Amino acid sequence: MKHQQVLDKLAARGHVQALDEELARWVHRQMCRPADAYEDLAREVITPVRARWRCVLEADDVPSLTKNVVRVALATVLHKYGFQDAAVTAEAVEAVDELNREVVLSDAFERQSADIKAFLRSTPEPLTHKPRRPRSLTFLRPGDVLSIELGGRFHAAYVWKVTGVNEIPVIEFYTGTFAGPPVLTDLVGREAARPGGRARFGVEGLTYLPDPAHQVRAVAAAHPEGPRGGEPGPGQGLYAGTDVMTLQRDIVDLFGAIAV
Repeated sequence: MKHQQVLDKLAARGHVQALDEELARWVHRQMCRPADAYEDLAREVITPVRARWRCVLEADDVPSLTKNVVRVALATVLHKYGFQDAAVTAEAVEAVDELNREVVLSDAFERQSADIKAFLRSTPEPLTHKPRRPRSLTFLRPGDVLSIELGGRFHAAYVWKVTGVNEIPVIEFYTGTFAGPPVLTDLVGREAARPGGRARFGVEGLTYLPDPAHQVRAVAAAHPEGPRGGEPGPGQGLYAGTDVMTLQRDIVDLFGAIAV
């Protein structure tokens, strides 16, 4: 059994591609940093990935089929890059059984279910070299207004520009947080989360809209006005560079810890 054999049987190319690109980029970045032990590296990799993809798994408006496919894909892609999480694996194994009960995938998936579950439970082989990073690409456009979820709390951001040739969106957060996805009327005239450009980020890996992880949602497009008062002053950087995983830490720095 190989990872791609499992992923191909899920018939979820968009989710699989997004997961694979994100893990390749994130694992590459983490492997560039010193780590005292494999467990430390695993925690740094897995925690933000789970936080981002729990958005689709806990969403009320996502079909159970999609959730189960994502559970299997998440465990498989983590395993591919040399990582394993007990809870993720257990959920994936249960999802395999649920997919078979619903008879939504191929006969080949059902026939090989026992092998798939055994494969996901097996100890993954740690990578001996950094994975190749996918090239930066985004389908977001200037004027897009976004809702970004983290731990059940929602944050609003505005796309000021896109660098390069459709490479990295530069976003700025509005002040305040929301119990649900904000609407445009919530944001008209709203201030930036921090003055002086300190709520502006160039986010590598913020690629797709709709977002397969369901963490980023569209609020509006081609909106002419962003948050007020966030323009960088003399001597201040235009924006901070980050990525879609580290952005979650940036959100906590801006708005405070998420209640759990």
